[in-house]
Amino acid sequence: MKKIIFAVMLMVPALLMAQESLKIGYININELITSMPEYDTAAKQIEDMNLTYTTEGKKLQDELQKKFAEYQAAADTLDATIKQYKESELQRLNQSIEEFTQNAQTNLQKKQQELMTPIIDKANKAVKQVGDANGYTYIIEAGAGQILPYIGAKAENVMPLVKKVLNLK
Repeated sequence: MKKIIFAVMLMVPALLMAQESLKIGYININELITSMPEYDTAAKQIEDMNLTYTTEGKKLQDELQKKFAEYQAAADTLDATIKQYKESELQRLNQSIEEFTQNAQTNLQKKQQELMTPIIDKANKAVKQVGDANGYTYIIEAGAGQILPYIGAKAENVMPLVKKVLNLK
C-alpha cells in the first residue's frame, strides 16, 4: 500500500506540470476567412455567376409564360394535332428549364468549391503555423453556431496571431 501511495505522490507533480503546459487557443475561422481579400474576390465571382444564371433562368421562365399564355388564348380554336404539338412544346420547354436550373446549381456549387477550397486551406495552414509557433496544444473553433460551454480565462484568441501570419488587418 505504501508503494502505491508513493507512486501516486510521484505522479501528481508530473500531472500538474502537464496541465500547466496545456495551451489552448480559439478562433472564429469564418470570421478569418471572410476577412481575407481572396474571399471577396471569390464571393464576387460566385455572385456574378449566380446573377448570370438567375437572369437566364428568368428569361426562360418568361418565354414559357408567354408561350403558355398564347396557348391558352388559342386552345379552344386549335386543331387537335396542333394543340397536342403546342402542349408537347410547353412540356419540353418546362423540362429544359428544370435541367437548366439543376445544371446551374451544380455549376455554382463546383465553382464555390473550386474558389473557396484554396482560401480555406490557406486559413487552416495559418492556424496550424500559429499553433506550432506558439506551442498551442489545441486551437478550437469558437465561431457562431459553435457550442462551447466554457472558454477559460487562460484560453487565448489566436485571431490576431493568425491575421498577422496572413498579413491581414
